[in-house]
Amino acid sequence: MFRLFLLLVACATSANGQEASSALAGYLPQSLVTDHSTIDLDQAAFEAALFDQAQTTFEAAEKIYTFGGNSKSYAVLTLASSLPSYVAEGTNVNGIAENGNLVTGTVYENALAGALLLKIQYLVDSTLAVGGGATTCRVGGLVNKVTDGCFSPTTTLTINSVPVISISATAVENLNGRTLQIFSTKAQDLMYDNCPGCPYKHYKMFYDYYGRFNYVDRWVTAALHGNDTDFNSGNALFTTANDLDTRREAAQKGTAYMGVWMYVIREFEDAIDDCNAGTPSDNANAAHAWDEGVAFYTGSLEGTNGTGTGKLLYALADKRCAETKTCGHDGNSDSGTAKVNIDILAQFALGQSEEAFHRPVASPPGVGKENVMLSSVFVRSADDDQFGGVFGGPSDRRPHRAADDGAA
Repeated sequence: MFRLFLLLVACATSANGQEASSALAGYLPQSLVTDHSTIDLDQAAFEAALFDQAQTTFEAAEKIYTFGGNSKSYAVLTLASSLPSYVAEGTNVNGIAENGNLVTGTVYENALAGALLLKIQYLVDSTLAVGGGATTCRVGGLVNKVTDGCFSPTTTLTINSVPVISISATAVENLNGRTLQIFSTKAQDLMYDNCPGCPYKHYKMFYDYYGRFNYVDRWVTAALHGNDTDFNSGNALFTTANDLDTRREAAQKGTAYMGVWMYVIREFEDAIDDCNAGTPSDNANAAHAWDEGVAFYTGSLEGTNGTGTGKLLYALADKRCAETKTCGHDGNSDSGTAKVNIDILAQFALGQSEEAFHRPVASPPGVGKENVMLSSVFVRSADDDQFGGVFGGPSDRRPHRAADDGAA
């Protein structure tokens, strides 16, 4: 709608001068969102653990869902002595890994003088290959951990504050500040209670229906544990539909399509809020939030041109277009890029360009054109899954999978 583009265009160029990520499925970010896009690596790891047929419980999958591993990696270091002075968030810190490599990061949150714990976010490397993650310290709840770039538990830290602080550590715990679960457990705060535009329209629609602020988390954890979701409406009874295949499919769709989808919309709404605030820093935040929304839509695995094999919404649209013959620029092919992806990437680019100021794109009142397109991905997916092979879907589609995709 008009305000979406008018506001964002006013802010669009304000992120210039910052380091920017490589292209995401053809979209050129103006800010660094490599670390955001790698949430799809958590989804990939979650699915690998979830569909491990040798496992009869989902303990490993739940650890990945809860603790992550690939996005916003940080260390909590126990210090040998208390901090001699205050250290601000964002201060550069250097240390050593157990293999002797230099490790660089920034202070994760303000630390007071006298503190015995220090949180340091690992430096994002935007040059890592597709699928290679954003850092070389990826631990969290992952089964296959990467520790080459993690701080040694006994490293000596150089904190580049004024004055410079040199201090030793005695222990380290590697965690992640962004996980698939957090997209839901923080939703009430970020989309309903404490944002300038709260409550966000689409989130409120789902909250009003399910009656639970953390409806996605309830869905996923109920599927993992074989419990009921306890929704006001649309309650899912995994105590009854409790076979492992059904629960696997439900959990997979819940994280990738219910949780990530709503968070994508949240980022675009957040960009509008930032633009409304109008200060230079808010304008930069708006451009970054817009890029974040795209990063969560495409993920990292699609690569720079969208021909990769992803795990999130972009991948879902491409998968369904082949089954419903809605691929290509004309939307009538059974191969290639989904028309909805072609169209929505054009809208993503338009939203960050000055051209939008001169040619605003209209859409229904209260609904951004991107949100309409995002929703269409799921309408097509639900239609295909509910009717299986009848309308061109795979003839061997399992009934439990159809039910899970349609419900999610």
